[in-house]
Formats: sequence, structure tokens, C-alpha cells
Amino acid sequence: MMPVELNPYGNPVEVGRLIISSPGLQGMAIHYDSGAADMRGAEQTTDAFEQALRNMEVVAQETVEIFDTREVDLGDVSTRSTHYDEPALIIQVPDAGDEWGQVLMYTDESGVITWNFPQDENNQVDTTRGAQTRTYVIRRYVAETPAETGSRGVIGAIGKKILKVLAFKLLDPIGGAVADYFVSRWENNKRPYRFRPFTPINYQQSVVPALDDSDWATLSSGRALLMIHGTNSRTHIAFHALPQTYVQALHNNNTYEGRVFAFDHLTLSEDPRQNIDWFFSNLPEGIHLDVDIICHSRGGLVARMLSEKQDSFSRGNRSLTINKIVFVAVPNSGTILSDAIYMGDFIDSYTNLLNFFPDNGVTESLEGIIGIAKQLAVGALGGLDGLQSMHPEGKFLKELNTSGTAGSTNYYALSSNYEPQEPGLKAYAADRLMDKIFKQDNDLVVPTAGVYCTNGSSGFPIENHIVYTAQEGIPHTGFFGQDKAQVQIMNWLAENV
Repeated sequence: MMPVELNPYGNPVEVGRLIISSPGLQGMAIHYDSGAADMRGAEQTTDAFEQALRNMEVVAQETVEIFDTREVDLGDVSTRSTHYDEPALIIQVPDAGDEWGQVLMYTDESGVITWNFPQDENNQVDTTRGAQTRTYVIRRYVAETPAETGSRGVIGAIGKKILKVLAFKLLDPIGGAVADYFVSRWENNKRPYRFRPFTPINYQQSVVPALDDSDWATLSSGRALLMIHGTNSRTHIAFHALPQTYVQALHNNNTYEGRVFAFDHLTLSEDPRQNIDWFFSNLPEGIHLDVDIICHSRGGLVARMLSEKQDSFSRGNRSLTINKIVFVAVPNSGTILSDAIYMGDFIDSYTNLLNFFPDNGVTESLEGIIGIAKQLAVGALGGLDGLQSMHPEGKFLKELNTSGTAGSTNYYALSSNYEPQEPGLKAYAADRLMDKIFKQDNDLVVPTAGVYCTNGSSGFPIENHIVYTAQEGIPHTGFFGQDKAQVQIMNWLAENV
């Protein structure tokens, strides 16, 4: 198809089957049909992204590439804006049909990705069925293109805008009907609970042997180290960036002497109380564990349930003593991104962390993001208890922070005030995350001070804490690949307390 010129005065322009109104934006647009030989070349999507779409039964209906963009000053002309009062593109897309849901994935010139859902005139998610078209309201700015594009973990189409219309059947063969418990069914099927070994040989592997009786006997023979991953993750994803020599050093530590293991658990659909119910129900009868814990993100709330609330669980003749917890980027005071009205921004943040900082497990992480996007697209906000457990004013966190008792457990914390250096991501983080949502220093997911500050629990504020500055450049998912963080964690674990 030949390129079509956009109308900067807002007059609708047909681009393939899409109708685009672009007030204030000049440029050219070209449409690619689903399955066209040159479509993926225009998008520059990775194999990991394409595999995640296939695994989640999502199909690309069509793609529009917008290039040679330039903003045009229209003076005081009134135009529609996004939910955040940003100048917007208005995209009308043919409805996928009564048996299908739809979402639009948008990538700007700098590689920043947002998930967009059909909206009504009040900028609320439009969940009505039977309409001939769906309307999407998308941030219009022409983002500055970084000088060094680097590698990208999802899409690498730098210097142009990409509109990618994605459709999914409302009855999914993996997760059942896309409704309040779609993510729950997917998570139980794809990411079930387990205790797993964490050795220098297998810590980066997904498929590992189950812990047997001899393993539990070893773990209970002295102090052990427990690794607890964070949101939308698994052990082999969360801690993949640790060097093998570092994991070997953890095993060689005179305190642990090889006693290191991990807890894989549901993070999206179940809250930390449910996680710990499973934890105690599946520990071997009669076992006593004495542990230190390294935890990341939401995994820190799971660790706190073990240290502050374990007396509220049925433990039988099992017992657990916790000496130290190292909290890494943990939302101990919550993250507003877990609020239902910001859930789209939550998956945007995680998608951009994957896109700008690709690491192990991109496909698995994208599957979780796509699952949440499916639910949001049809207005199904229930069944995401694991995410909403991080809500600063939510029932779970308020109860934990008003009744938690740390006892003799020693707390340590690492947090970051992260400011991206990539121009597009920097603008996105400043304009939306900082100015419109967090309104305080953050690491793109969690407020900086919320990791260690006073929150009502007896273990806070955490005096032994380190805050990495903007100049040190550590985003929410980037701690374990940093030498300084690795050294600090090891020093804390070595302290005699």
C-alpha cells in the first residue's frame, strides 16, 4: 500500500482499515495487513514478542507505521486529549467481532511502548459489544529519538510510530473466558507454586528438580538462604543477572554452607497471605527452618508475612525463624500503579523495562503482561489480588502496615531514584510517572522512599538502607546485575547480629 499523508488540522484520514485523526501532527502513514511479508520488518518485533503473542493466543490484525513526523502549532484549536491531558491521536479501528477482544499497542519514535484500550467519550474503557468500530486515544508527541538505539527486548522500530492492533478470542483455550479470573487460570497453569533449588548450576534454569527429603534435611540442618522473586516473575527470571561466581559465593558462605533455595509463587492473582498459606501447607511436616531472605519487589511483602504475621497461619508442627531480610525495591508502602485506574500504566512500565533492559525470560514476562492487558481490555478488574495487594490504601497493605510486628528479624533495604537517560523513556517517566502518577522519586515501579520509610509496621523505618541516585542509574528490575548492589547484599548477609 502507498503511504498516506496525515492531516495536521485533525481531518480524519483513511489508512488501510484505520481512520486516523492527527491534530497537530504532520507525517506519512502506511498500512500493513495481517500476515503481510513486510509487516514484521516494519515493526522490528523480536522472536520473544512474537512467541508471547502466540502463547497467549493473540493475533496481529494490522499494523500502521507513521514516519517523517513533525508537530504543527495549531494555536488555540481545541482537540481531544488523553486521560493525562496529553495531545492525542484518535484512531478508529474496525471491531474484531463479538467473539473477540481488542487492544492497541503503540510504540513511539524513541521505543517507548504503551498498551491502549478502546475508550468512550469520557476516556473510560469502552466494554460495550456490537459497535462497528473501536476508538483509541493515544499520546501524540513526537518523541526524541536516541542517538544510540541499542538492543530492544520487544520492538526495535526506532524513529517512527508503530500502531499494532491486536485481537484475542474472548474464550481462550489456555485461560478460559477472558473475565475476572482469566489471569488466575493462566498463572496457575503456567507458573504454579513450588519450592525449588537455587544452585550455581540451575539458578538461571526454569526446569529444575523438585526438592526431596534429603534436600529438606540439608536445608534444616543450619541457617539457609531463601530467595523470593517479585511481580510477574519467577526465580530464574528475577535473579538471572547474578553472576554464577556470586551464587557460588552464597553457597560457600560459612553461614549457609550450600543451603540456598527459592520460592516460586503466584504474584498476579493471589495476595501474599495466600502465598504464605501455600508455603506453610507445603513445608514438610516436622521441619524447622532458620533462614535469611533476599527478596525483590512484591516478594518483599511475602517475606514480611513470614516475619511479621506467621503466627496467624496454621503451621502444624512446622516452624520458621527469620534472622535477616534484604528488601530490594520492595513496595513496603505500596505503589499507586496497582490502583485499578493506573493498571494500564503498570503494564506499560513493565513492558518498557523489558524493552529497554531485555533480560532472561522476556517471553514469560510478556505473557503475564498480555494476560493483564486482555482483562483490562474487557473491563475485568477482579482476580488481580496479587497486584492490588500493593495498593497503598488497599486492605491488604493497610492491615500489614498497622499490625505487623518484625520481632527480632533484622531488616535491610536497597532502593533507587531512577531517572532514565534514554530521551524517550526519560520524557515518558517525567511527564507521566513523575508528574501525573507518583509525584515523588521512584524506580519506574516503586516510590524510592517507600522501600524503607515509616509505614506503621514495627520494623520501619529501616535504618540500614541504601538509596541509589539518579546518576547511578538502577531501574526497578536492574539491581541484581549491579556490582555495588551485589557487594552490599553480601556485606549485610555477613553481619553478625
